[in-house]
Amino acid sequence: LHIGLSVLALASSWLFIQTIFTFRYAHRYYFEEKQDEPDGPGLQFPGGLDPDYFDFLYYAFVVGMTSQVSDVQVTSREMRRLTMVHGVLSFGFNMLILALSINVVAGLL
Repeated sequence: LHIGLSVLALASSWLFIQTIFTFRYAHRYYFEEKQDEPDGPGLQFPGGLDPDYFDFLYYAFVVGMTSQVSDVQVTSREMRRLTMVHGVLSFGFNMLILALSINVVAGLL
């Protein structure tokens, strides 16, 4: 029971982190960045359409799972810094989950 609740808590907290960064990216893209700047709003999504929340969710999950970006280009310094903080935080969190998982499995043997 304790292990199951621990796994649920870890998965929920990981999803929560990605959701927070999804909203942060969307907020920074639409409200904090100036659309008239040469770099644009900070992220350039493929396809040429205005991004919606699923695009920001995709970006946040890619950074959260891999600690890198995929096909979305980061075009501003502020967004690059936010992406770096997200990547470092996610890398540390993923390493913590891996270490705890190895510890639990070793303890069960």
